[in-house]
Amino acid sequence: MPIFIKTYKMKNILSLLIFFFISALNSQILLPIDFEDNQVLNEDIIHFNGGSGYVVYNPQIDDNNPSEHVGVIIRDGGDIWAGSYIELDGYLDFSTNTTLNMRVLSPYPGLMVKFKIEGDIGEFPSEPATERDAYTTATNEWEILSWDFSGEPSDTFRKLVLMFDFGNVGDGTADSTFYFDDIFQTDPSGGLSQIDLPVTFDDPSVYYVLTDFGGNGPSTILETIDGNYARVEKNSGAETWAGVTIGSGAGFLNDIPITNNDTKMFVDVFVSGTDQTGIPIKLKIENSQDPTQSVETDMNTTVAGEWETMEFDFLNESEGTAALNTDFVFDMASIFFNFGSSGNQDIVYYFDNVSFGSQLSTNDNILGAYRIYPNPFIDVINVFGIEGDEIIFINDILGKEIFRGVGLEEINLSSFEKGTYFLTLSKGSQSSTFKVIKK
Repeated sequence: MPIFIKTYKMKNILSLLIFFFISALNSQILLPIDFEDNQVLNEDIIHFNGGSGYVVYNPQIDDNNPSEHVGVIIRDGGDIWAGSYIELDGYLDFSTNTTLNMRVLSPYPGLMVKFKIEGDIGEFPSEPATERDAYTTATNEWEILSWDFSGEPSDTFRKLVLMFDFGNVGDGTADSTFYFDDIFQTDPSGGLSQIDLPVTFDDPSVYYVLTDFGGNGPSTILETIDGNYARVEKNSGAETWAGVTIGSGAGFLNDIPITNNDTKMFVDVFVSGTDQTGIPIKLKIENSQDPTQSVETDMNTTVAGEWETMEFDFLNESEGTAALNTDFVFDMASIFFNFGSSGNQDIVYYFDNVSFGSQLSTNDNILGAYRIYPNPFIDVINVFGIEGDEIIFINDILGKEIFRGVGLEEINLSSFEKGTYFLTLSKGSQSSTFKVIKK
């Protein structure tokens, strides 16, 4: 009997220890966050300045988000930055997966969602801190938004601060109610190479990305039969200093080889929506790891409604800014359209062929007059301009070839999963690549 009692007590103690160990594991809030199985409780979502956050049942279970539980933030009065935050039990690791993603259900498109991450020095708001913006594109549909934190250090940040409809005061209605789910990290490059000069937006092996700041954007990269280029919006709510970084916070793959004798960069620019000329455009280069090492210069547009190549000489620094110091490291570039003025949603800016030392031809990387339609597509892609001997191959977002054919005017891709693909037409030593989207 004593032996039995002792064994029984030991088994119970062991069971309790296992229970508490499992409970402790379950109480850890780490990425990814999906709000299931009590991973996040209501008390884990901290409100501030007029925002209230909770864990609730998914109000719209569908193929885009079949989850049972999601988070919600309701904004009612308070400040324009009202929101809620979740504190992780570990620090974010940006060594590989530099993008934070989140599934969002918004009452209207074009809504700014500010994602701020903070360290744990001091009470909230804590230091260090950095933030990125993204914009919703759908009405009452689940979609995934992404924020690129390339260049930020690992083991530094662990507060996830969410501010929906930043810049406006909420009224507590459905228009100020925002659902979110599935916070996770990814490597946004998909295995593609880091952006580098010259920037043509046409190389399918390069990860092209634009990073808006100051309320700029959303900026996008367009694929056309005449090559790819960047499209930039500076809307009415943007700051006068709003702009876009060409790439991510990690900068270019290689340093900009600027010297005392070689100081010029070139950018092709197109302004639409106005007949105005003389629009100031600023180009700034800097050290991605030290923003105090920078230099900027300005040029004015001379035409409207057509492409022009603008020459930026960093020996002519912007008024009131530091002169060029060639001892500095420069590996990142940002462009500011209509710098110093408020935004105008009727004016759209395009740019392409960002180069150092000499300008690029606007005809580089263009092959023939091919046209891909429809795009986005459902099952079938048509290729206009086929002569019959072109090799056609399609790669997924990770670069894996998943289709190959010759001289096809119609391609049935009904077996493909929904998503983004790259279709390349190759003839002789030339090729042209298009991004295609299957709905």
